[in-house]
Amino acid sequence: MPHTHAHTKAEAIHEALEVFEAQHHHAPNPHEKARLVSDTIKEWEHEEVEAMHPTDSAS
Repeated sequence: MPHTHAHTKAEAIHEALEVFEAQHHHAPNPHEKARLVSDTIKEWEHEEVEAMHPTDSAS
């Protein structure tokens, strides 16, 4: 999954839905949407943690 770079979870989800529709030429069915929302939230939260706690590349 690509990096979201979104400021909020809602923005990240909205962007992910738009990308899905553009790539697949249809709106996601309920199963696809649930998976997409879950994956997007995980990625967004991971990016937020990384932004708050940058890894030390000098180690």
